[in-house]
Amino acid sequence: MKNWISTVAALALACSAGADWRGEMPEELVALRPNERTASVYHSYEFEPIADTPPPDGFKPFYISHYGRHGSRYLTGSAVPDVMSALEKANKRNALTGTGRSLLADMRKIAAVHDDMKGQLAERGAWEHQRLARRMAGRFPEVFSRRRRVHCRSSVSPRVLISQANFTMALKDAAPQLEFDFATGERHHKVINPLHWARMDKPDIATRSEKIAESFAKDGIDPKPLVERIFTAGNPPKKPIKFAQALFECASICQCCRCELGGLDIYRYLEAGEIEALSRAMSARHYLVMGNSEEFGEFVSASEAKLGRDMAVRAEAAIADDRIAADLRFGHDSGLWPLAGFMEFEGPGDRVKFADSPSACPSWKWLPMAANFQMILYRNAKGEVLVKFLWNEREMRVRGVTPVSGPYYKWSDIRPRMGSSTTR
Repeated sequence: MKNWISTVAALALACSAGADWRGEMPEELVALRPNERTASVYHSYEFEPIADTPPPDGFKPFYISHYGRHGSRYLTGSAVPDVMSALEKANKRNALTGTGRSLLADMRKIAAVHDDMKGQLAERGAWEHQRLARRMAGRFPEVFSRRRRVHCRSSVSPRVLISQANFTMALKDAAPQLEFDFATGERHHKVINPLHWARMDKPDIATRSEKIAESFAKDGIDPKPLVERIFTAGNPPKKPIKFAQALFECASICQCCRCELGGLDIYRYLEAGEIEALSRAMSARHYLVMGNSEEFGEFVSASEAKLGRDMAVRAEAAIADDRIAADLRFGHDSGLWPLAGFMEFEGPGDRVKFADSPSACPSWKWLPMAANFQMILYRNAKGEVLVKFLWNEREMRVRGVTPVSGPYYKWSDIRPRMGSSTTR
């Protein structure tokens, strides 16, 4: 255990180096950077003020079941190399406008920080998880003062493992008496991120959803004005819409890498209407693939049955064992958002047409970097158990279940919808 803590400490220090930027937090400056909320799942976490409805008299929190998406990261996929390739080729032909040459200079900075860091956790992502852990410990001190055992499970992704490292180290700092155990591997990954495997088993659904998203983007995005500002006449990229979407991803990720990029802004190359159209296409696609959409929500939500059962069984173990304080899971957006539909939460679990989702169920609000879910169990002296749900630290209401009061539900009313068994 001591060796593991030493390793985590070294990793966290490496992730946090040079973090003078931490005083610049989105919740304080988002009004000055409104474009950041157009970034869908690339939006950095907003730390809003915590608000708790008091539980019924006599009930105290004793256990937390947690799922955390990894924190702010570098881009995955091919957006950076695709944009760089189009710009560099045009530059060699002297086919960039002055705006295009300025964009190329900025894109070279983005490419440089992404070198050998594709998909890895950014410095802000490490800090996000440290702060989330400290807020959890401060919000529910009774849980961590009375119990010691914390079970941690993660996907096999490095950005997830480093997020877990930062979260658990900060939690350990806040409650030194806690004892942690850790596990990862494909077996755990299949429980934490079941939608990934469900889509592999149903490739027709994956193909159909991608085609629908592509058609929506094609109908809503006009890349011509953007292309004409960047490339000289007669020299557009081969796929203008794909170029515009890739450039928008690069603009979106700058907030995640604010420390590494020194506050670089790529949005300035886009007009307001272009940002809106590109944002709608990206947000709608993410909701279609991971949210509770009218088109595919039944399939997406049903994929979470294994995770729901796992949460329920482990919660019951904590009810029976007064040593267990928490089960912490760390994974991905595709593991987290479907849980909202499975549990039928009002807000992140709303079922709407995917085309309406950018305003009706916005991904920047429900699935930013470091998005999180918490199930808190409460008990009174009689042994009665209540449960409260938090999504991104906000209290949630469950559709179709009558609460005891406010956001507090009888565990016996919630338990049946989470399933009856699981494989540990």
